[in-house]
Amino acid sequence: MAKFNPVNWAVEAGREALAASPDWSFVLARVALLIGLTILATGFATRTFRSYQRSI
Repeated sequence: MAKFNPVNWAVEAGREALAASPDWSFVLARVALLIGLTILATGFATRTFRSYQRSI
């Protein structure tokens, strides 16, 4: 389950970024996943809110 948990992605990216010799491709991949999820969630919330406004 941790593989699909965005909080875990953030923790892993933070730990790796603070390591003695970080693997930046790993960090950037996790950050990209978080940004993608943020964009999807924002789009879904905006669409839902607009639908709600039209129904009132």
